[in-house]
Amino acid sequence: MKETKNKQLVIDGDMLLYKAASVAEQEIRWSDDIWTLETNMNVAKAEADRQIDEIKRDLKSSDILVVFSDKVTFRHKMWPAYKQNRSGKRKPLGIGELRDWMMAEYPSDLYPNLEADDAIGIIVTEDTENRVAVSGDKDFGTLPVMWYNHLKKTLRTITVAEANYFHLVQSLMGDMTDGFAGCKGFGQITAEKWLKKNGAYWESVVEAYESKGSDSDDALMNARLARILRAGEYDKETHEVTLWNPKVNAKAQSQQIPFTC
Repeated sequence: MKETKNKQLVIDGDMLLYKAASVAEQEIRWSDDIWTLETNMNVAKAEADRQIDEIKRDLKSSDILVVFSDKVTFRHKMWPAYKQNRSGKRKPLGIGELRDWMMAEYPSDLYPNLEADDAIGIIVTEDTENRVAVSGDKDFGTLPVMWYNHLKKTLRTITVAEANYFHLVQSLMGDMTDGFAGCKGFGQITAEKWLKKNGAYWESVVEAYESKGSDSDDALMNARLARILRAGEYDKETHEVTLWNPKVNAKAQSQQIPFTC
């Protein structure tokens, strides 16, 4: 891809890590009643290498940065139920050792208090001309960046207006896989229809929540949980996050400026 050649590829290491560790697991049946589960770290490392090599080849760049999540992030502190639905699920064997190996083997980074998504958002929006976000997570549609979805093999350049619009959609629909429900009864299609009818403004999002018996505080919490951070919203020394706040009264002031948030 000419547009990505020699740019820095800022890669979601969490996704690669989980897949590589999962691929390496193997069930062994010793008898009708006895089964064991084992992993082969050499297989896991080879799978991590394969995924990274494939991304580099697809995007014609060898300049990479693999980014990982901190164990506890600002979202967990802000919303205790965040990703609690995953807490009882077993992680693949050896995933911690594999992560340590990947961080030693490849140029890598981890921002304290942040998920990989947020660290990538900050890094790429600091220099959108020379960096590409690489992840299979749909939430990257809320970032004004060049985004390569390595699972779907799709490359998009997302404008600020498009990113802000999708953030409003996400604020309405929530993300049950991450443990926040959004506005009751709203999926993506319903959210997009609502914004088309009422305007893509923060006031429209609040109106949707109020129509379901909720309020602006609930709307704001969901919006903050849904939004990936951008440049200037994280202090690299204190590790504190500047939480997102909407621009209010945009709907009343002008119908000429869509996607304001």
